[in-house]
Amino acid sequence: MNKFKDGIGLRLLRYVFGCYLIVTILVTSVQLITEYRHAKSNIFNQTYELEASFKDSFISSMWSFDTPQLEVTLAGITKIDIVAGIKIMTEKNQILAYSGNVVTAQSQILSSSNLSEPGIKKIKLIQADSAERQTLFEYKFPLKHRQSKSDPLKLIGYGYIYTDVNTIIARVKYSFILIIINSLIKTAALWLFFLYFINRFIAKPLEALANAAEALNPEKLETLSSSKELDNVVQTKHNDELYLLATNFDQMRIAILDKMTVIESQKSQLEERVLDRTKSLSKANDELRHLALHDALTSLPNRTLFKDRLEQFIEIGKRNNTRFIVASIDLSGFKSINDNYGHQIGDLILVEVARRLSSVFRSTDTVARMGGDEFYALLALERGDDNDVETLAQKFIKVLESPILCDEKSIPSILISANIGTAIYPLHGEDSASLIKNADMAMYHAKNSGIHHFHYSAEEDFRLKRQSQLAQDFNIAIENNELFLVYQPILNLASKRVTKIEVLVRWQHPTLGIISPVEFIPICERTGSIHQLTQWVFQQACRQCKPYCDVDGSLSISINLSGRVFSQPQIPLILENICKQSNISPFNINLEVTETTAMEKPDQAIDIMNQLTGKGFTMSIDDFGTGYSSLSYLIMLPVKELKIDKSFLLNLGKNSEKVIKAMINLAHSLNLKVVGEGVETKELLDMLTEMECDYAQGYYISMPLSADELHTFLIPTNPAQNTLNTAPIFTESQPI
Repeated sequence: MNKFKDGIGLRLLRYVFGCYLIVTILVTSVQLITEYRHAKSNIFNQTYELEASFKDSFISSMWSFDTPQLEVTLAGITKIDIVAGIKIMTEKNQILAYSGNVVTAQSQILSSSNLSEPGIKKIKLIQADSAERQTLFEYKFPLKHRQSKSDPLKLIGYGYIYTDVNTIIARVKYSFILIIINSLIKTAALWLFFLYFINRFIAKPLEALANAAEALNPEKLETLSSSKELDNVVQTKHNDELYLLATNFDQMRIAILDKMTVIESQKSQLEERVLDRTKSLSKANDELRHLALHDALTSLPNRTLFKDRLEQFIEIGKRNNTRFIVASIDLSGFKSINDNYGHQIGDLILVEVARRLSSVFRSTDTVARMGGDEFYALLALERGDDNDVETLAQKFIKVLESPILCDEKSIPSILISANIGTAIYPLHGEDSASLIKNADMAMYHAKNSGIHHFHYSAEEDFRLKRQSQLAQDFNIAIENNELFLVYQPILNLASKRVTKIEVLVRWQHPTLGIISPVEFIPICERTGSIHQLTQWVFQQACRQCKPYCDVDGSLSISINLSGRVFSQPQIPLILENICKQSNISPFNINLEVTETTAMEKPDQAIDIMNQLTGKGFTMSIDDFGTGYSSLSYLIMLPVKELKIDKSFLLNLGKNSEKVIKAMINLAHSLNLKVVGEGVETKELLDMLTEMECDYAQGYYISMPLSADELHTFLIPTNPAQNTLNTAPIFTESQPI
């Protein structure tokens, strides 16, 4: 029974019956619709006949004003089964008499539509004395009368005959039932008919064929040499698909028997070959295992093997309470060797470096190539102090000092050096990830500091982690309104008035407090956030200082510009657009760049600065004297001002005064104004005045002010005075 349920016969029967059922439903639906339309047509024809039969009686009663007789006639008509109601109306649409369910003035008509039959309309309504919806078919016909044959017909009213849709449904209900019962009987009979024949002529032969195919088992020679199930199917000799399939199965069985002898003879040969191949594969697996765990170029252990040995070192260290070194070794300038001499020479360098490093190591140590020019080492410690670590690191450095000889005549030899970072287990980590990370951190510190070796330091780790945290936190600092601007007034020494303001940015970190720009600006320059910061500072400064520039058009607002934004060719246009959006003139904006920035890429700096000055901005050299400047480039820079770094004033000495005086004279000879930074005492202010310095800036003049404090500082207390409060800001006894 289960086989029959899962067999193809029943599945085929389902498909056939499904198709037949769909056709039956469609045909039955057409029959039902046709029967409904026929019944409705008969009822409408009977309605027309009622009009013909009673029309004269209606006209006679209306003409003789015999309303009682008319009502009796209407009541008699409503007894006819197709009539739901009837009414007679005058030519002025006033009901003269009615009987049954008709449309009155109190009826609520929901919808009305004309049918294809003449004079008949379909109406959906709710009667005044009922809440149920009704559907009525309304037939309207005119009532006309003439007094004599010579007189024309005169319209005296209208007759309305109503038929309920339920009357039609009641008439066809019996036909509906007969049609559905007939369809069900035919469907059931056809189901049983197909069930018998499909099972007899399809399912059973297929089952026999499946059993015969199962008997074709090379492992069972008794069923392979003689298959009764297959013979039964073949002997039926019905010239159909099943018979052809069975004969093909029989031919396949015979072919299998013919091949068995050949297979047996080849089996022994195959076993011998498999044995030989197994030996070859074992050897190849050993080679693949070595390749999987070693670098193909240098034959040193690779990253996978290194980590495995590192885990072994850690386990030994835990058991024996021993220490070992993890060293991260990175070759200096290897990329330039590849770029200048080609990868072939680069590979030669890597092979020689691997050989030299291996010659220094002991048998218990491990040196591995992680990829590119990165090498790692595991070294056991005898004493475990920093001197031992430094000694081992110096061995690596020394073995790499001698030039590497190349075969090519154009490249006689190449010098190579390395940066090494070391970490000790368990002082600097108790797991492989921590040890590798800390060794890498030490190596990067050595590379950035320009030294050969650096031993892991917790303080340096803390600094780098703090930098990493600040780099991540700065991404949302602007969105969270953590940044704010302060302003430091700059005093004109000739007029003793404030004519300039320097914009300074501050960061109020939610957990770390105030972060100095000395700390976070280099991070922004390294991560690329300096472009976003520059635009934010520029927008805020323009917006906050716009009222002061409106009062005093000569007020200069100094904004520091990082050299990293010079790599953005669109920066002049961006800053100009911000000024336009803030409705502030570029002539009020002074851009400060450091001496080091201007000299780092002088050609690029000159090009960008010329574009900026061409748009109306003025330029200043900030922290002048702290970097290396070429006077030839300095003369070419489109600057109007030099700012002497505060370190000269804060570390004042005899030579410092001479240097300051010389820088002022140099600037004046180049028609440049000079700002002295770091003025914290009256003596420094007087000294700059005597040296004819143009401007002074520092705590003695004013601390950096918030936006609100700047407003109090600049806007006069008298509202009627329409000028900035830039009068002399200090007396002989006390600064502001």
